[in-house]
Amino acid sequence: MGLLTEIFLSRIKLPRDIHRYAFRKYPDRVALRFPHRTVTFAALQERSYRLVQALEAAGLKTGDSLFAWVETGPEFFEIRTAALEIGLVLSVFHRQHGPEFVAYAASKAHPRLMICDPHHAGAVPDLPTWITGGSYEDRIAGHEPAPSNARFAPDLPMGLGFTSGTTGAPKGLLSSHGAAVASLKLIIRNLKIKPDRKTVNISLPAIPLVGAGSGLILPSLLSGGELVVAEVPDAPTLVALIKAHEITRIFITPSQLIDLLDLPESADADLASLGHIVYGTSNMPLPKLEEAIRRFGPILQQGYGQAEVLPPVSLLTPEDHMQDGAPAPRAILRSCGRVVKGVSVRIVDESGAQLPPGEIGHIHVRTPCRLTSYLDPAQNEGVILDDGYFKTGDMGFVDAAGFLTVIDREADVITTPEGRVFPRLIEDMAHEHPAVKECCLVAVAGEPKMVVSLRAGQTNHADLPAEIRAAMEKEAEPWQLPKDITVLSEIPRSFLGKVLRKNVREKMSHAKTS
Repeated sequence: MGLLTEIFLSRIKLPRDIHRYAFRKYPDRVALRFPHRTVTFAALQERSYRLVQALEAAGLKTGDSLFAWVETGPEFFEIRTAALEIGLVLSVFHRQHGPEFVAYAASKAHPRLMICDPHHAGAVPDLPTWITGGSYEDRIAGHEPAPSNARFAPDLPMGLGFTSGTTGAPKGLLSSHGAAVASLKLIIRNLKIKPDRKTVNISLPAIPLVGAGSGLILPSLLSGGELVVAEVPDAPTLVALIKAHEITRIFITPSQLIDLLDLPESADADLASLGHIVYGTSNMPLPKLEEAIRRFGPILQQGYGQAEVLPPVSLLTPEDHMQDGAPAPRAILRSCGRVVKGVSVRIVDESGAQLPPGEIGHIHVRTPCRLTSYLDPAQNEGVILDDGYFKTGDMGFVDAAGFLTVIDREADVITTPEGRVFPRLIEDMAHEHPAVKECCLVAVAGEPKMVVSLRAGQTNHADLPAEIRAAMEKEAEPWQLPKDITVLSEIPRSFLGKVLRKNVREKMSHAKTS
């Protein structure tokens, strides 16, 4: 990393520093591209700064809670920019969040204001609300654009996110301005990225921006890049956008990457502009990753992180994916890459004792990108540890070369009388079958059961369960194998593009045996 780059990075203390830099350097460039309109950096600045003045005139000040329940149109970015400028603690919600969820969050966060789309109006009674296309526009029109004069430190809470609550009441996660900036700096330093004002990167987050897709926003702003927003992130739409706008970087889930693999190879010409395919948010099936490398070349990249410990914890670079023109060894491809400089990872057993390289245990992470606290401090107990490490809830190992491999979530590991079954390892065996598109292994009444879906063009699946089982029997012990294998037309996915294990478990509880 060059001296000039380090000097440049040292001046960035807050996310709003990135906004201000981008507005100053790239006013005429397109910042955001939507299906029917584009927004320049200058236009984003003008409306965001009008909103800053409207919010401050309404009495909101640094540290206040602000809720946003809007689609990812221009207003989403305006609200985000204004909140970062003033130092408001922003909570964003997506279309899958119902009124009860948002009302519960409001009872814990006590927001001063909610900005929402018209169809959410009145969903949370007694909460002051501005409606996009209505009172929101009236408020913005009544003020001249200007940045905030608010002063605050990097450790101020920036965002308050809420978990889905699938295993209990939703948890509130407080993250800081400093953690967001530290995350960006770690990416730049570890990937040895040199800011280039001449090259325009065009990024496409296929993962919703209210989720992990937001990780592309600050890098795109800093580089003066263009962010393309997809209304429906299915494979045909993504390919069409990549071709039409010459996308250079896409961020997708493993399931979405598999969707691209299911398209005919004739579609690959439409992906020629891609220089990076960043995949993440869950484990990528090893056989499908090897297929993607052979098909798309050395442009794949992934890493590890969570909402609680922002990426990068580790990085698997494009160079790591290939060796001598072929996919790298499986020990490397199954990993999330090397633990990055500036982050520490340790693997511990049930008693908390550190394990040697290569042994599977619980993953603890210490990083400057860690959440500040859960909203309820009591929930920090046993998770944010006294020495600064965070207990991730994942299991895996670090090898002697520093590569981190995440095997599974602790909650997904299946315990049998004979031992533990790690779903990912069994699922990878099923993925070896050329007819299998996706698969999911879950415990039903204490027994491992599996569902699989079919690749494009595959219709005759009567013998598929037996074929998968016969192949697995060569690689695993009988007690590790699923009792049943069921073929589905498709495996349920979440709004965020990931396989829904909970839904699979419920479906399998009522499924007939194969």
